[in-house]
Amino acid sequence: MKLLLWLSVLNLALIVTPLLVALPPVKQTPAMLVAAHLAGTLAKFTSVALAILVARWLLRKRTWRGLVLLAVTLSCVVLSRINLLEWVFPAARGAETAPTAAFHDIRDGDMVIGVSIDGQSRAYPVRYLAHHHMLNDQLGAAALLPTY
Repeated sequence: MKLLLWLSVLNLALIVTPLLVALPPVKQTPAMLVAAHLAGTLAKFTSVALAILVARWLLRKRTWRGLVLLAVTLSCVVLSRINLLEWVFPAARGAETAPTAAFHDIRDGDMVIGVSIDGQSRAYPVRYLAHHHMLNDQLGAAALLPTY
């Protein structure tokens, strides 16, 4: 039972690793991103394997602790197949635009992503894109997806 518990903790760590690496305060390196992607991929397989092991163990022992562990493990199977980053960082919708003079929440030192098409311009403050990571917008006839 202890081994199954430790394997469950490891499995949860594999599921949560991509989320932790994606948090804004974390300085991401190429190696961390590769490790996070690998952890997310491994979690899909380890969660199924662990669910099978726990189910087999539960058939022999038939304890309520085993049943709880099976429920947690099956939850991990589902979570490992959901892109949790889309829940944490949902795409921004319904953004409102305003002339620069009317927009008082931006400071002179703020970074922006600027777009200019056919004489029309938009500036997207990086501070706002950092939470949502992307914003569906339209400038004239062009569809835009500024991302950070």
